[in-house]
Amino acid sequence: MVFVISLSSIKAQSLSKEQVIEDLTQLREGIERFNPTVEQYNPRFQNRADSLISSVSKSSLSNYEAFDLISQLCAFSNEGHFSLGTWEDQVHQGIINNEVSYIPLVVKIANSKLYVWLDLSDEQVLKRGAEIISINGLSSSEILKKLYQSTPSDGRILTYSDRTIENNFSWMYFLYVDKIPGFEIETMLGSGIAEKNTIQALTREKHFENYEKFYPERIEKQKETEVDAFHSLSFSGTSATLTLPSFDRRRVEKYDVDSKKLYKGIFTELKEKAIQNLIIDLRGNTGGLNEFADDIVPFIQKRPSDSPLLKRTISWEERIRNYRFPKASNVAFEGQIYALVNGRTYSAGSTLARYLKEYGDAVFIGEETGTRYEGFSAGSQEYVMLENTQIRIGIPRYHITFDPSEKQTTSNRGLLPDFLIQPTIEELLEETDLHMKKAKKLISEKNSSN
Repeated sequence: MVFVISLSSIKAQSLSKEQVIEDLTQLREGIERFNPTVEQYNPRFQNRADSLISSVSKSSLSNYEAFDLISQLCAFSNEGHFSLGTWEDQVHQGIINNEVSYIPLVVKIANSKLYVWLDLSDEQVLKRGAEIISINGLSSSEILKKLYQSTPSDGRILTYSDRTIENNFSWMYFLYVDKIPGFEIETMLGSGIAEKNTIQALTREKHFENYEKFYPERIEKQKETEVDAFHSLSFSGTSATLTLPSFDRRRVEKYDVDSKKLYKGIFTELKEKAIQNLIIDLRGNTGGLNEFADDIVPFIQKRPSDSPLLKRTISWEERIRNYRFPKASNVAFEGQIYALVNGRTYSAGSTLARYLKEYGDAVFIGEETGTRYEGFSAGSQEYVMLENTQIRIGIPRYHITFDPSEKQTTSNRGLLPDFLIQPTIEELLEETDLHMKKAKKLISEKNSSN
């Protein structure tokens, strides 16, 4: 069964070819002006942007089609710190206001394949863990390719794109792939037998209602594991686990946290308890305030730095600020650090991970982090309101850069872990914490050898 619907029925405003080209040109000029790393991290940006702009051939385009091109143009910069529109613009407001329906499906991506994770449809016909072969005849690889090209990310870091798509698949599918009211989904379980099922699009409100209706145990489990604190610190014998989930400004203000006082208290307690092994969990930490990365350095450094600088920031106006390397604290941790990371370890979260590798000799477990190891554009954004689509784009305008590293000499890649965790769909379904399991195994082996 194939479903067809006109974009006009979902309030897609029509734009002329000239209007779309005007907005794309305005955006290209904005990126070239405000993103200080665009030429460094993608020397081909202007050529690719011009090629995209010249490819606009239709006499009229919907706002959705224009937004797809806008997203692709941002992605050409090889930088993830963009904001693409707001929930109030004509592209997004239909979703948040429950005026449009879209695919009720949560997915997992494992080994470049799509899998059913949560079926939020009314039909409840999709089996959890089944591989998605195609949706409305479009293969999973084609769907992922389309979503990748519309997702701004640092360099060649696929893990960040995968985790971003997992977190936002349903509405990203709506914006970038398909806007029809029903979906024929071909899936396959381990038996190798494919089956086709049809589900109908639902509003955002209905997605949440079905989640509560069909997955109450997940809601209860989430409530049980939620910690109402900025961080968590637990102890087991001579080992400790420090979890830092986010450095978001709103979170910092909610818990009224000062970074220097926080780390002073944590590492004083670690020293008093004679902790020998410290697991720092940075999975899902997409960053926030940079001081929560910088201010941990005095407490984790094993030796002085060869450079007097910790990092340097360069604004789009070429204003330079140097951050001096700090002195070690008298409660600096002297034991072994194990860091847990994934593709959503990003921005300031990824910067902290870099410091742990460079100065704390940490052992890394997980997957490639989401932010470029050698530097990236972030900090505050310059907002450009595109004249015709009225879509607001946030462009990163500060280059955060580090001295060249001898520990990792890659280009356009995130921090690469010592022990790679790539769970199969079966392992994901078991929901075993493979990262933590590996860290505890390494600690056990270390203690046994001593």
